[in-house]
Amino acid sequence: MLQKDEYCAGWMDSSIHDFLSNIDPAPASMKFALLTCLDSSTDVASLLRSSEALQPLESQAKKVGESVLVSTRRLLSAQRKQRIFFGFDEIWFLPTENVTGKPTTFSLVGPEKLHTEPPDKAIRWMDDNGCSLGLGDGTGLNFVAKLHGVARYLVHEWTSSVNYNATA
Repeated sequence: MLQKDEYCAGWMDSSIHDFLSNIDPAPASMKFALLTCLDSSTDVASLLRSSEALQPLESQAKKVGESVLVSTRRLLSAQRKQRIFFGFDEIWFLPTENVTGKPTTFSLVGPEKLHTEPPDKAIRWMDDNGCSLGLGDGTGLNFVAKLHGVARYLVHEWTSSVNYNATA
C-alpha cells in the first residue's frame, strides 16, 4: 500500500461493481458519489439521458462539470435494478454534495495498476472536498482512501498478507 499523509493507495483484484454490491447502507463518509468516468467516457453528464441504466438517476443527479453527483443510496438502488459499472469506470465518495469538479490531470481508471503514491493534485482535491475514497477499475481496482488509525493498519495488513500489489 502506498501512503501519503492520511491517504493510502493501492490495487486489488476486484471492480467497482463488486465493491458496490457489498455496501448497504453506505457509511456517512460515502453519502454522495461523484461519477467521473463510465465505460471509459469522462463525459458522464452526457450519458444521463442516453444510458438506460443511468436514467433513474437523472432527476436527482447534479452535474458537476462533465461528472455526475448522486446520493450513494440512490446509486446503490439503481445498481441493484440494472448493472451500471462494467469496467473502466471511476467513482469518488464524499460526505456532502458540496464538491468541485475533479481535475482531469489524474485518473484511477485502469488498465494500469496504481504503483505510485497518490498524486499531490488528487490528495489536494480529495482533502478540499472531504473525499474519503476514490475507485477506478479496468483490470482490477485502483483505490485512494483517506485512512487513519486502526483502519490504516488493517488495510495495510490485509493488502500485505494477500499480495494485492500494494506496497508500504
